[in-house]
Amino acid sequence: MMRSTKLIVSGLTFTLLLIMAVPNATAADNLVQISKGNRVAYIGNAMADRMQHHAWLETYIHAMYPQHQLTFRNLGFTGDEVKTRPRSASFGNPDQWLSKVQADIVFGFFGYNEALRGEAGLPGFTKDLATMIDGMKGQKYNGQSAPQLVLFSPIAHENLHSPHLPDGTANNKNLALYTAAMAKVCQAKGVPFVDLFNPSKQLYQNARLPLTMNGIHLLEHGNKAVAESAIAAMFPSADTIAQDDQELERLRQIVLDKNLFWFSRYRVVDGYNVFGGRSRLAWDNVSNADVMQREMEIFDVMTANRDKRVWSAAKGGDLAVDDDNLPSVVKVEANKQSKFQRGLGDYLAGKKAIEKMKVAKGMKVNLFASEEMFPEMINPVQMAVDTDGRLFASVWPSYPHWNPTQPRTDRIVCLPDENRDGIADKCVIFADKLNSVTGFEFWGGGVLVAAPPEIWFLKDTDGDDKADVKIRMLQGLSSADTHHSANAFVIGPDGGLYWSRGIFNVANMETPTKTYRSTRSGVHRFDPRTFEISFHFPIGPNPHGDVFDQWGFQFANDGTSGTGSYVNIGKGLGNRQWFRKRVRPVAATGILSSTHFPEKNNGNFLICNCIGFLGVLQHEVKYDGAQITAEEVEPILVSSDPNFRPTDIEVGGDGAIYVSDWANALIGHMQHNMRDPNRDHAHGRIYRVTYKGRPLVKPFKMKGQPIESVLPAFLINVNGIRYRARLELSGRDTKEATQKVAQWASQLNPQDATQAQALLECLWVFEEHRVPNMQ
Repeated sequence: MMRSTKLIVSGLTFTLLLIMAVPNATAADNLVQISKGNRVAYIGNAMADRMQHHAWLETYIHAMYPQHQLTFRNLGFTGDEVKTRPRSASFGNPDQWLSKVQADIVFGFFGYNEALRGEAGLPGFTKDLATMIDGMKGQKYNGQSAPQLVLFSPIAHENLHSPHLPDGTANNKNLALYTAAMAKVCQAKGVPFVDLFNPSKQLYQNARLPLTMNGIHLLEHGNKAVAESAIAAMFPSADTIAQDDQELERLRQIVLDKNLFWFSRYRVVDGYNVFGGRSRLAWDNVSNADVMQREMEIFDVMTANRDKRVWSAAKGGDLAVDDDNLPSVVKVEANKQSKFQRGLGDYLAGKKAIEKMKVAKGMKVNLFASEEMFPEMINPVQMAVDTDGRLFASVWPSYPHWNPTQPRTDRIVCLPDENRDGIADKCVIFADKLNSVTGFEFWGGGVLVAAPPEIWFLKDTDGDDKADVKIRMLQGLSSADTHHSANAFVIGPDGGLYWSRGIFNVANMETPTKTYRSTRSGVHRFDPRTFEISFHFPIGPNPHGDVFDQWGFQFANDGTSGTGSYVNIGKGLGNRQWFRKRVRPVAATGILSSTHFPEKNNGNFLICNCIGFLGVLQHEVKYDGAQITAEEVEPILVSSDPNFRPTDIEVGGDGAIYVSDWANALIGHMQHNMRDPNRDHAHGRIYRVTYKGRPLVKPFKMKGQPIESVLPAFLINVNGIRYRARLELSGRDTKEATQKVAQWASQLNPQDATQAQALLECLWVFEEHRVPNMQ
């Protein structure tokens, strides 16, 4: 009988283990027959997908069978159903992947997405499930025999007692029906079935803390509890787990390291260039596929090397990983010869490059941060300003994506300028070892981060400017084309997170109320309070740049064509362009709002262009009722340095304009081989533009300040300061925030035009917290 004390997380879990453990049971009583060397594959929806990132089920099985040298590969995919499993071009079908991993045993997690169709969908689900079982029984993924198939029901929907989330009553009614239907089909087909629905309902009732983040997706400790229930049901005769809690956690961390390499291979970013249509592009008879498929082989070998360490740790050992057996990389010759080619010449130094810039009349530019000052400042792709007015940047030295033979150095860095001399004092790594960070924005006391195929929530809880809370908040972003997967992060006046996404990508996401699938190019919207997702506005093929003006009007840009649209009019009425396009491709856009600059510049629309015209264009915005147009005026800056690649623009806490420079001779995916040696991974800059003779904006620090101290920001005539005040309040208690905002707003005069903006900002705080204001 299993020693249950090693798996206890609550009194209920202990009870379940004792009830489900069968006295004098034999191995034949186990639902799964484990043999030495078995290869286990997970398939299914977000439940399976998230299993690899918590790894409790796999860890427990390794601990129970330490001599068996088991191999686990997770093929889970958020949004998957028994019959419907959308993938990007040439990804491969489920049977192909199961054959690739040579599965002896398959753990299938289905039913959540199907159950959203309600009772009417049951006949189709049971038919599809039976067909899937029959089909899999006819396969020999390991080359010799049919797989052992074990099916798991969906978990129950947890009631988090949140005003923003459903209580789960409707979902649980349907989930119970689908669980019963799965059990019936499995019994008829002779397939082992594990009920997670009923045990999880009991776990929720007895848990001291919520086990899910949104009612349907388990947190790490919730995954642990559910895994223990699954283990008790699957292995009633299992041997005692000898490891103590510390040893189990050590084993789990080693499993997680192995899973990282497999996840990076299976869900490789830039799939369209690895195995899709652009993989066939070739230079000097060497294609992207030649290069990238070899890297996939390297990932496979590195994952297998880490299997060996898992096996050692399961037995109490500590085998060092040995990667000396990796296949050799495919050599790629440079596609473009230039004096800036690595080894033939140097990039201009950060300050020296300023000599190549022409700046608008009255303005000047200085170097704020560079790789010369901070080695982490490599290839900055997006910036954001925190609620204390400090500049943060995401850096992407692994572009186009992580090479497994290199360290993971994609990061988000904080660049404070406490002495206000216009130069970063230091570079603090807020978050490290990320993968292809394409966008981020502050919200809810933390940061929402796009690292396809996921959106993370990162938060610093101890004040050291380093993220110590890391939660996968949303899974299912497509990663077929990374720089078009999720960019231009911005929190709208309504509190939604807006991002832009381009072609080749196939999104599959799960929410508490629906399965969201989309192949459309355009602006998407995610509500971080309700976890709901929607398609917002069509623009493409590859949108980059999304801004809101002071009144909440939204303007989106397409990067490929360079055209821009007034979203408020375009939505439902067609894609209306609001300025005459002159340049392309556009990497980012912004609106200049700063008392540091003259009135003629304030409210102007800015565009970062990174090929041909290398600089920041400026457009004067004109309002004529509902007719909003923009006309190009003098550029903010333009450079003749061919390596200057402006990727983003922000108005900083001091009111200056900050421009991030990718600093690269090569740019773009399809123009050069993915591993062209001229792709630079050693340079990156942020430049700062100010206006001569005018005072900077007075700093307004809000982070952690009393709400009463934050609210006066709404009276300041700077968009960014008011925006950051709303971001700060998004992380505060809803009741306290809305009550104090209402009290403060009651003192404003609605007849005073100078206070109209502040009143609007107050209403937006209510909308962000999803609380109607009835006053």
